[in-house]
Amino acid sequence: MLCLRLILVGVCAAFALNASAVSVRVTEADGSRVQAALHPGDVLRVDLAAEPVTGRTWSVRGHAPPQLMELGATQRVFGGRMSNQGRSSFSWRAIGEGEGELTVIYGTAASRVTKPEKTVTVEISVAGEPLGPEEARPPLVSQIKESSTYERKQPCGDCSAVVERLTLYRGPQENSMVLRRTFKDAPGGTLTSIGTGSWSSGKGTADPSATIDTLTTSNETSLFQVEGERLVPLDPQQIPIPAPPGSDNAFHRITMP
Repeated sequence: MLCLRLILVGVCAAFALNASAVSVRVTEADGSRVQAALHPGDVLRVDLAAEPVTGRTWSVRGHAPPQLMELGATQRVFGGRMSNQGRSSFSWRAIGEGEGELTVIYGTAASRVTKPEKTVTVEISVAGEPLGPEEARPPLVSQIKESSTYERKQPCGDCSAVVERLTLYRGPQENSMVLRRTFKDAPGGTLTSIGTGSWSSGKGTADPSATIDTLTTSNETSLFQVEGERLVPLDPQQIPIPAPPGSDNAFHRITMP
């Protein structure tokens, strides 16, 4: 059973070090607490709803961690100059290993200084060989293409449920992945952990006719058998792992809008 303690800083502290760069997006659906395990080259995007016509936007509190290089920040308005529908968007590239904390705050210029109306904190963990000045500039993320997306819902010991979304990408040299875990109704509010890694596909050993996807992180390897639109978890001997009574532990393929 998954529980809130199995968050990114623990079991999934750092994902595969050599995967192709991917883009990780944080939105209001992720809650006010996010943990992101990245590797150098990955791009972190924070994209949050704002009301520019009222003067309410998001900004970065202090400075971003030194592991991140800023790529840009924009304030957008939709529906005309007087519309209250807008978004504040920020992006950074992970360039060096280490841990840090990124905080973005919401409100008017005055309230952001005295008492922000909303706060989103992103705990950053970057592991891998740091990028050089030239390596940090190329648009590495554009070299990969999304292959498929899967979801599953797991029971949780100290939250209502853990919703996991696994996105697989194909790259010119290596296939990458993003695994997102959202702990619903967790103590202190929704908590999301996001991490990147790599994956490969091949034939099984226990069943040579089966297709096995191997998901690799820096400290663990997970095996899944491809069964149509499902990814069924396997143990190291490639035997299906039984699901808890009344639940389904397989990932199901979904169509993204």
